[in-house]
Amino acid sequence: MLSLIRPAIIRPAVLFLGLVLVLLPAIHAPARAGEAIAATSGNQPTLPFALNEDVPEIQLAGRSLYWVEAEGSRSVEQVEAEFSKLPFAVRPEGHRVKLSGNKALWIRFDVTEYTGQANWQIELNRAGTDEIALYWRNADGTWERAVAGDRYAVANWPSPDRFPVFDLPRYQDGQAQHYWVRIQHPLVPFSGTLILHNQNELRESRMAEQFILGGYFGTALLLIVVTLVNGWFYRDRSFTAFAFYATVLTLQVSASLGVGGLYLWPHAQFWNSQAEFILLPLLAAAGVYFARAVYMGKMSRWLDRLALLLGPGFLVIMLWHLTAMSTLSLQLLTLGGLLTLILTGRLIVLGWNQPEDWARLIATGMVPILVGGVMPVLRNWDILSNSFLVQYSMMIGAVIQGPILLYALVRKSAEQHEAQTRARALALNEPLTGLTNRHNFLVRLHDTLVRATRYRYRCALLLITLDNHDWFISQYGREVADRALVLTASLLRTQARDVDATARVDDATLAILMEGPVRPSQVVSTATSLVAHGLRPAPDLPSGTSLRLKIVMAMLPDQDPALELDPNLHLAWLQDALEDLKAEDKRAIAALNF
Repeated sequence: MLSLIRPAIIRPAVLFLGLVLVLLPAIHAPARAGEAIAATSGNQPTLPFALNEDVPEIQLAGRSLYWVEAEGSRSVEQVEAEFSKLPFAVRPEGHRVKLSGNKALWIRFDVTEYTGQANWQIELNRAGTDEIALYWRNADGTWERAVAGDRYAVANWPSPDRFPVFDLPRYQDGQAQHYWVRIQHPLVPFSGTLILHNQNELRESRMAEQFILGGYFGTALLLIVVTLVNGWFYRDRSFTAFAFYATVLTLQVSASLGVGGLYLWPHAQFWNSQAEFILLPLLAAAGVYFARAVYMGKMSRWLDRLALLLGPGFLVIMLWHLTAMSTLSLQLLTLGGLLTLILTGRLIVLGWNQPEDWARLIATGMVPILVGGVMPVLRNWDILSNSFLVQYSMMIGAVIQGPILLYALVRKSAEQHEAQTRARALALNEPLTGLTNRHNFLVRLHDTLVRATRYRYRCALLLITLDNHDWFISQYGREVADRALVLTASLLRTQARDVDATARVDDATLAILMEGPVRPSQVVSTATSLVAHGLRPAPDLPSGTSLRLKIVMAMLPDQDPALELDPNLHLAWLQDALEDLKAEDKRAIAALNF
């Protein structure tokens, strides 16, 4: 399972991350004013401007005027009538403004020419804006209005898209046209780029975006499925916690990038407006609970209690925010997110200080989301503008994080599964040699005797002792003597058949139970081969030494009625014979009943 994870997940994810980092910034990089239209010297903006097919897109930063209305009650007619009296200023690139309460941001841009066959569209290059409206006059002088934003279901937008997009209507030739944009976004500071796109160019850009975003969400879905499969395979709840965390993270990224509103809940107005406020706290709690499930038993008591209290605390703040929808409630929600990031940082330090490789890998995998999660918090606190890196930080962090965490979890579960397997094996096998222990060997011997008696065939029992085991101890110490015993056990495995059983019955005595039907010649051949191979020099033993083996063998069941079917009596019979053989210097093999 571990070998399948590496090529199936990690390599495609790394390649996809490279595509994201290389292609996505290029797709979203707006044309600079100097690249779109010849700019005047210095910092003086060029107002108004023309639209033609020679220019694929125009960024309105430096080409539009803005004013913040405190009351938010003026109509577009009133703003146009009072335009000369209002303090409009040129809107710069990276402009941020607080629109708390009923404040409204008014933006005006003027187009002198609108030529060519291609139509143009205006885009607010960010998701999550409460409301944005575009105003323009028809040829008869009446006002038209198009509105989009999170206050409306995406299916009801004029042009359903990831971001608010409006068709820019044409006007009568020879007439300059004034366009007005009104934005309301009361809870957090607003920063966003307004871009005019040639419709054909925007369509091509969206196709490239769909390719990259489809790759990301497809990889995320595959990651979740593989995680659940591994959780079922290893019976490890850490995988379930990670699958839940990865699912919430994927939904959060889809909400922050407008993909969720476009494809998952296009008709759900309430969820479109509240998805981020619900998913962000849920993501924070899911991340901490995942870390707690992974580091269970390694956290201090206060850290464990803090992690347990985080979820209910976030739930209370989230419900209050959904009820109040105030700046204060959102700031508390953001503060809770910041505290979660601090707690995550503490868990990362905890993981890095663990001796296990998987614990350090999980700590490393949590770093990208920690960094990516800080940026939206700084944006909500009016420290950062809504740049490409801020907008896509969670997605990039998720692409880096997912394969690392999944691989680390597989490593963790594989190591734990191996430890559990070894623990179960200790109940059956002897720990030094790995052979069957005495108790289980006697059970197997009894079953074999019963079977051989019932079906009237013969099996064989060989008792092998390392005759120079005590000499190894006296000359080289217990470690070398144990090594010689391990080599003897390995030799037994190579000579035994698949159906045979090998065991360690006391300190220096091993056994082979040859399942029948078996002929005496086969038994003699096995014993001879063991003695001969033992005399060969072994690189793991001191120079000039070898394994001196002595073997007694018997065909079972024996005709002696005193032995009956008792495995202990059969084993004692061979052990007595082995003691007699050890007293002889010349013989290495003795047959008892054939």
